[in-house]
Amino acid sequence: MSDHKGNYSNSSTNYIKKDILENVLENERYDRSKAREEKYGKNWEKNKVNLNDIVEKFCPNAEGKTVSGVKFVFKNENYIIECDKASGYLRIYDKRIHKYVKLDGSPGNRDETHFKIKKRSEM
Repeated sequence: MSDHKGNYSNSSTNYIKKDILENVLENERYDRSKAREEKYGKNWEKNKVNLNDIVEKFCPNAEGKTVSGVKFVFKNENYIIECDKASGYLRIYDKRIHKYVKLDGSPGNRDETHFKIKKRSEM
């Protein structure tokens, strides 16, 4: 099994320690992400997930990469897993039905489709 969590964490650390300090746009994205975390974070905490397990389930063999600064994504022909590097949550987008989904793959509302990424010590 690949260490998707390690790749995500390295990218996230670099983003927080370097990118937001050197780029005004990234600093603004970071601030917006932290505002979302402040507003919705308690709901995300109810749904903690192991990033390695999620990637293996929805996007096996996918390599993660940074897109639009704050987002780190894994994708294949059916799904996009969007991980937020600033606030540590993810969402799973089903490209076939054009909706965010729950862990069982069925469409869900905002509270049901945001998942807090477990820290390494919680995995």
